[in-house]
Amino acid sequence: MATLTEEPTRGQGRPDEDDLEPLKSPRWFDKYDRLAYGAIGLAAFLVVWWYVVASGFVSDLYLATPQDTAKAFVEGLVDGTLRSEIWPSVQRGLIGFAIALVVGIALGVVVGSVPLFQKLAEPVLLFFRNLSLLALLPVFVVFLGIGEESKVAIVVWACFWPIFITTVGAVGGVERILLNAARTLGAGRVYIFTRVVLPAAIPSIFPGIRLAASNTFTALVAAELVGGAQGLGIYINNAALRYQTPQMYAGILTLGLIGILTNAVMTAVEWRVTAWQRGLTNK
Repeated sequence: MATLTEEPTRGQGRPDEDDLEPLKSPRWFDKYDRLAYGAIGLAAFLVVWWYVVASGFVSDLYLATPQDTAKAFVEGLVDGTLRSEIWPSVQRGLIGFAIALVVGIALGVVVGSVPLFQKLAEPVLLFFRNLSLLALLPVFVVFLGIGEESKVAIVVWACFWPIFITTVGAVGGVERILLNAARTLGAGRVYIFTRVVLPAAIPSIFPGIRLAASNTFTALVAAELVGGAQGLGIYINNAALRYQTPQMYAGILTLGLIGILTNAVMTAVEWRVTAWQRGLTNK
């Protein structure tokens, strides 16, 4: 007969640690865990935002509540005061981003393909990539005025450098074994460039394109604050000057939603363009 001090044998009494199975979350949660956690985080953020204002910790003169912001956002879309400001900003952003995309990739391919050009451009890249955009606003205004040209030019400048720098690195970083293999098989320069270099570089270029897309409206708002008749930056600035706090945050909310939509579009495009790479790497 076992005494009180004896340990229970395996399979009797206390279960062995190896017999304990880890708790598993439901399958539906594993499938939608990012969405679930994102919803919880968003809800927590809105509650904290509401409490900070409702408790009087921050005056509603400086920070509107989530419900007041949402109300101002919906009213602005319905009566057109906010809706009419969206397209001018989106149009400027699209034009500037498109110009930066074409020029940045074209110059990046040229510089990245020639090692000598890379060495010559390195100090220039180092200087301009660390230069604040706000420091250049007066320069654009002096050269181009406060019209559409200066606003688009500022967006081009902000979007150009991420695209250009990543393109240079992507093209210059193509593995030599791929180039040597193509040459061994008798491929010409045009074929190697279009069928080897560009496909291999495109996945590494897309991070710069996404970064440029996120910079688009950040730079645009700064440009619109300089002056103009229409635009989200002007709408936000006018609301701030009139102490229309809910309208001001409604404009900021609009910019955030446009940014989320832009990121979703760029992610979908990247997913489609780089589908061949996932087939090779199982990613």
